[in-house]
Amino acid sequence: MKRLLTIFLLISAIAAYALLEGEVNFTHPIPSSEGTLSMTFHAHPQQNIMVSVAVGTEEYQQPSIPSDFEGSVFIPDSVPFEGRMLPVLWISRGSFQLCPKLKGVRLPNCLLSISDLAFEGCTSLREITLPASLDVIYPHAFIGCTALRRVRFLPSTPPNSFDNNTFDEATYATATLVVPAHAADAYLCNPLSYRFRYHAEELPIYNKVQP
Repeated sequence: MKRLLTIFLLISAIAAYALLEGEVNFTHPIPSSEGTLSMTFHAHPQQNIMVSVAVGTEEYQQPSIPSDFEGSVFIPDSVPFEGRMLPVLWISRGSFQLCPKLKGVRLPNCLLSISDLAFEGCTSLREITLPASLDVIYPHAFIGCTALRRVRFLPSTPPNSFDNNTFDEATYATATLVVPAHAADAYLCNPLSYRFRYHAEELPIYNKVQP
């Protein structure tokens, strides 16, 4: 039932986005390991009703942070815009593309979707935790993330994907996939995740030892 609700919310957001006019890019300060950082967001207004917010500008090859930023960013669950707090539901295409010094990112707890090429070329990103709300990952979202050594999935069922090339071959060969213990079998059989050579289950005491 929860999965169906998540899918419904995602479809509703996408449908609403397709119908809306006057999308707006805006910046908002967010915390980072290097102090306050200005990040670009993309809002979808219609008749003063805000539907959702995405990280990024919906413009290909336009990163949402300075491409030379060095450190970690912490994306909030919601951001203020025109007097409302809007949930951050997806990471737009190319939002962190070619940010080679980005070392870490905290994703929103309400995140539904990560678009294609979202983190392409983030060669300093060593680990990523994907929130339990995540439902869809588009192709090549983490392509070129050659330093990834730990990919942690929190969803109780594997997110939908459209191919099995979400990560680099090197990531599949060297990174550890960490999944909820009760869902380990589902991840082992899923096109998104079965290619990882190393697998670990999320235990009460989190094992951080690399193979």
